[in-house]
Amino acid sequence: MRFDKDNAPVYLTVTLAFGMLLGSMFFGHREEPAMFMQQRGISKTDAVRHLIEKYYFEPVDSDSLTDEMIAALLDRLDPHSSYIPAKDAQNYNSVLLGEFEGIGITFNILNDTITVISVVPNGPSQRKGVAVGDRIVRIDGENVAGVKIQNTDVIRKLRGPEGTTVRIEIVNPVLEFPLQMEIVRGKIPIHSIDAAYIIAPQTGYVRIQNFSATTGAEFSAALQKLKAQGMRKLVLDLRGNAGGSLQTAVAVCDELLPRRQVIVSTRGKSSGTQVIRATAMGDFQEQDQLVAVLIDEWSASASEIVAGAVQDQDRGLVIGRRSFGKGLVQRSFTLADSSEILLTIARYYTPSGRCIQKPFFQYEDDIVNRYLRGEMQSSDSIPFADSLKYKTAKGRTVYGGGGIIPDIFVPIDTSGDYVLFNNLSQAGILFQYSLEYTDAHRIELQRFEDVRSFERGFAVTDAMADEMIRRGKEKGVVTGAVTPGARRELKKWCKDYIARNLYDEEGFLFLVNRDDKIVRKALQVLQEK
Repeated sequence: MRFDKDNAPVYLTVTLAFGMLLGSMFFGHREEPAMFMQQRGISKTDAVRHLIEKYYFEPVDSDSLTDEMIAALLDRLDPHSSYIPAKDAQNYNSVLLGEFEGIGITFNILNDTITVISVVPNGPSQRKGVAVGDRIVRIDGENVAGVKIQNTDVIRKLRGPEGTTVRIEIVNPVLEFPLQMEIVRGKIPIHSIDAAYIIAPQTGYVRIQNFSATTGAEFSAALQKLKAQGMRKLVLDLRGNAGGSLQTAVAVCDELLPRRQVIVSTRGKSSGTQVIRATAMGDFQEQDQLVAVLIDEWSASASEIVAGAVQDQDRGLVIGRRSFGKGLVQRSFTLADSSEILLTIARYYTPSGRCIQKPFFQYEDDIVNRYLRGEMQSSDSIPFADSLKYKTAKGRTVYGGGGIIPDIFVPIDTSGDYVLFNNLSQAGILFQYSLEYTDAHRIELQRFEDVRSFERGFAVTDAMADEMIRRGKEKGVVTGAVTPGARRELKKWCKDYIARNLYDEEGFLFLVNRDDKIVRKALQVLQEK
């Protein structure tokens, strides 16, 4: 139909009729609008919820609807403000509090079977004889092997209030019959420091994997232990550490910075400006006690507070790659039903005055874009904003913006030698094979007293590498020829994973760090002062 202004009433009548027909087809019958007066003192969201509960044509789970409304509301604020339903709050808080109630194991699901990969020392499971490599096949009489069980289901079955009992049946590759045992659940510590050892003469290495309520005490204990072994230089590894609470970051900094030096400041609408300074209580505050902090693109939040404080106060050098860029502070508010709201309440600033928060729109693609523009390979590709220049305590230039830029840049390794290892690792083949090998040779491997003797006396053979490559070809993750360099890399990581099965995370990191470029650079810098 052609629109003719002289026949506009006819055109509009036809159009309206057609629109009403579409409305009845797609939207069905509509009743006359009903008058609804929002009561004084009742919020609009509560009024909408009341309307849905009373008039919606099907039953609605009111609690679930409220949860979704709150989550959607917070999602509009920033990427870090969030809603934690009551059913998830306990698991969330267990990490922050540094403990949970359970049986004291770490597990993975391999070949549709719950496999124990570590046991908490002196925990409920270890006291009953549970060992690395054990397969849990029944929990409280229910078969859990070969049934597509998920991690969340295992956690729900094994965790529970302290003092309660869980019955498990395990199969060990060395034994010919399954074992049944009752384990009384207890409080299980979640350690945030998974390695603290002397890595070179007078040099200690400490890795903090997350920041929880116990991190400050753990860090102090680690420093005291290493100082007793002669440590005068410290490598503090915060790579991959996504952070935690502000208070625990302050506790770590307090061990390193001299009295009265600024650690961090915060500024918020309701909290105002707060400046937090170091005390005289630290165990590693002397200027001749050298510090190197390691960061990468996944170091965030509390990790960036520590790195920024050490850098701005010229207490040590930051080595690695640009950190994530989270400069906001959250506070948890508990609601009546034990659900929680995690709300961003302030920005934080490093001692020089830097805010290192990156724009929210960069969150989704930032790390990928760093690869694409070459920042992971060259420091020349790191964006510097002249308007965000700041000075450290001794006058060095540092930059604000998205993340902490290291003093010494170490590029990521992009050589083809890593491709084979990455493919076999992501497919689970490397982990599975190293666990199977450890199980089959556990008695033989006991001849190594510790990880150092294991490093000297154990070697992954070509036959072992061939078996992993064969499995990779069967799964389609290995194609084409395998270079000598790729084979060497695979054998190295297989040895590292076997060490993890034997000596836990510290033994694993002891071997990994021997060939880690960022760690090696830190040791070189500390040696040269």
